[in-house]
Amino acid sequence: CHVFKIHRSGYYAWLKKPLSDRSIEDLRLLERIRECHIASGGTYGSPWIHRDLRDEGESCSVHRVA
Repeated sequence: CHVFKIHRSGYYAWLKKPLSDRSIEDLRLLERIRECHIASGGTYGSPWIHRDLRDEGESCSVHRVA
């Protein structure tokens, strides 16, 4: 807290704050990305994984997958 010049109470309030909807969606999408990567034998990069996700009905950009 001293290094970042914040109050301890602010830090503990931040710890107790629930995850945002975006963070929850990011975690779900990350799991899907990992599944696609493993299914490809670890050879697909973000453009191919994005294509596979899009084919499965996911809506996200190639930059978010990367």
